[in-house]
Amino acid sequence: MNLELNQLIRPRPGETTVFFLRRHPIIFLGELVYVALLAAVPVGIGLMLVRLWPNLLAGPMTRPAIILLASAYYLVVWLFFIGYFVDYYLDAWVLTTERIINVEQNGLFSRTISELDLSRTQDVTSEVKGILPSVFGFGYVYVQTAGERERFVFEQVPHPHEVRKRILELVEADQIRLEKEGVRTLKMNE
Repeated sequence: MNLELNQLIRPRPGETTVFFLRRHPIIFLGELVYVALLAAVPVGIGLMLVRLWPNLLAGPMTRPAIILLASAYYLVVWLFFIGYFVDYYLDAWVLTTERIINVEQNGLFSRTISELDLSRTQDVTSEVKGILPSVFGFGYVYVQTAGERERFVFEQVPHPHEVRKRILELVEADQIRLEKEGVRTLKMNE
């Protein structure tokens, strides 16, 4: 399920979505492993306590107290999972024929949406560093702008070199389109 362009911003006439990017799925898998390890901690502690004190869960006070503590712990682990998932799923980059839209989820209840006209793009750089990014083919794409926000960063996106090439192609096509429109407006004003 992808967000449509018109859910984020009002599309311009003739503007189409070229691609919609999220972080590589392996990034979320790493966070999922971390949450699974957190979820396994009480099980390990519980097995160790039962082995050391076999009657610990039989007590009228200790059993409810342990269940309450474990439930509170699992609620916190669940909150971590939801936070990681929301951050992964709602961080997105949309490349259209005229602009780049960066949707950044900051926590559960804060979202920032910024956009950049392709005509303001000065430089595009892609970077893949490390063993896992090289093996799984994900990395960063940096878009240098002439605007107030100096740099747009596509974080841990799949195939960053292809994304960079496609952005450069769209920037060139947008410049040609703007030149043609500029010529038309000059002729209209004369």
